[in-house]
Amino acid sequence: MLSRFISLLFLGCTAQSLTLLRGGTFITYSESTSNLEIITDGAMLFNDTIIAISNSTDGLDSHANDESVQTVNTTGKIISPGFIDTHRHTWQTAMRTLGPNVQLENYFWMFGSGGPAPLILSPDDIHIATLMGTLEALNAGVTTSLDFAHMTWTRAHAQAGLQGVIDSGARVWWCYNVGPVVISGDPYTVNRSAPVDQLAHIRELAPNSPFNNGLVTLGIAADPPTVEIIETAQNSSVNLITAHDVGGGKKRSDAFKDGDNVITEVNNLTPGNPTLNSSMAFVFAHASSLNPSEARLLRKFNQFVSITPESEMHYGHGHPSSYLIQDQASLGVDTHFTFSLDIIGQMRIWLQSTRLGLYQETLDKFEIPSNTPMSVRQAFLMGTRNGGLALKRPDLGVLREGAKADVLVFSTDAIGLIGWSDPVAAIVLHSNVADIEDIYGDGNAGKLVVDWEGQGFADQLRASAVKFREAFAKTNISAFEEGIKLQGSLTDEDFQDPFEVDVTRGDGTGF
Repeated sequence: MLSRFISLLFLGCTAQSLTLLRGGTFITYSESTSNLEIITDGAMLFNDTIIAISNSTDGLDSHANDESVQTVNTTGKIISPGFIDTHRHTWQTAMRTLGPNVQLENYFWMFGSGGPAPLILSPDDIHIATLMGTLEALNAGVTTSLDFAHMTWTRAHAQAGLQGVIDSGARVWWCYNVGPVVISGDPYTVNRSAPVDQLAHIRELAPNSPFNNGLVTLGIAADPPTVEIIETAQNSSVNLITAHDVGGGKKRSDAFKDGDNVITEVNNLTPGNPTLNSSMAFVFAHASSLNPSEARLLRKFNQFVSITPESEMHYGHGHPSSYLIQDQASLGVDTHFTFSLDIIGQMRIWLQSTRLGLYQETLDKFEIPSNTPMSVRQAFLMGTRNGGLALKRPDLGVLREGAKADVLVFSTDAIGLIGWSDPVAAIVLHSNVADIEDIYGDGNAGKLVVDWEGQGFADQLRASAVKFREAFAKTNISAFEEGIKLQGSLTDEDFQDPFEVDVTRGDGTGF
C-alpha cells in the first residue's frame, strides 16, 4: 500500500515543551473523593503529562515568564479531559449513510466483516477510511479510542488499518481481529484457517508496539477469545483483548455461539481464572444481556463493558441491564457509519436513556419520580475516566497531576452556551463538537487542522465510498445472508418484526 503521512498541525507547541493554561473553569478529578472537582479561575501546567493544577488564575505564574512555557489565556472557557471511545469499527467510514435503517439481523451480511466488504475494499480503501474516521473522532474531542479492527482479511489490509491510526496522530488501542475471512460471496465461502496467519502476524507486530511514540498500542479482537488467542496475547505482551457480547432472546453472542455469553466463556477458559485476574484488560462490547453472575465476574476481575447507547438503540439489541454495571462500564460509538461518532452525543443519549428506563419503574406504579436516578456528572465520568479504567490506564480521561495531557478547551461564546454556570452540564447537555476550540493530545497543542481537500484525503475517501456503493449495488446480498445463517446457528425464527410506526395522516406511513 502507499504510505501516507498527514501534516497535522497541532498549533503552538510540541509534547516536549510546556503549556500553561491560565484562567477558565477546569473539570478536574480527585482520587481521594473519586469524583469530579470543579476549579473556577484556575491554571494548569503540562507537557505530555499534567505537571500542576492551581485553584487560582495566578497560582502558576512563576512559570509564565519562562521562555520554554507557552501561556494560553483560557479565561471564560471550560477545560475538560479528552473523551474516550472504547468500541469503534473505524474502517467502515466509507459506508457512511448506507445503513440509516439497518438493524442487527441484516448488518452482518450487508456491512459487517462477514459481508461483501472483504471482496470489495482494498488495503488503500482501509487506510483512508481508518485515517479519516480516526481524525473525525479526534476532531470531536475523542483523544483516545479502542478500534475493533475486524478488517484483518489479509496482512496488507491489517497493515493498512494500523498505518491509518498511526498516521492520524491519535491515541488508539488498535485491536487486530482474529477470525474467519470471507473469500467468496456466491457461493459463500469462508477461510476458517485465517486465524493461524493472523496470530502469526500479531506475534510479528507485537515487539514494535506501542507505535508512534507510544500513542498506538496493539490489542487483539476476537469473537469469542480462545485459549490460543489469550496465550498469544500474554506471550506477546499484548495487554488488551476485546470481544463483542450481544445477547438476544436466546442469549447468543456475535460469534453465533449457543450457550453462555462471552464474559462467562472467557472466564471459564483457564482454571483458577489467572487470565482475568491479571494486568490484561478485557473490554466486552455491549453485554446487552448481562446477568448477575457475569456482573460479579466483571467486578471481581476488574474488567469492563463498553456501552454503545446509540448503537444498541439503532440495531435493536438494547441495553436492559447495563445501568446496573456502570461502575465497570465505559462508553463507545460502534459503527459510526450509521450514526454520530462523538462521545458528547453518547453521554447525552445514555444519560437520558437510563433516566427514562428507571423513571418508568416509578411511572408504572402510577407515581411521579421525585428525584433523578443518574446525574450529568456520572454521564461525564462514563465518557472520560471510566474509559481510561477500561483500558487499565487511570492516567487517561482525567485532569489531575500525573495524568496524560489529553485536554479539551471549550469555547463558551456559542449561543447555546451563553449564561452557563455548571461546566459539566454545559458539555453533556448543551455543547456540540463545534464548541471545542482547542485539542491537546498527549500535550500536542491546538485545534486539529487538516487540509482535507488540498492533500487529497477527501477525494480518496469519496472515491472509496463510491467504489463500495457501486460494487455493493451489484452484489447478491441474499447469498451472504444464507451463507452466514448456514455458518452459524441463527435462523429466521430468531427474529421478529417490531411494531412499525405511522407518522403521516391518511395513506402511507412516511417510512
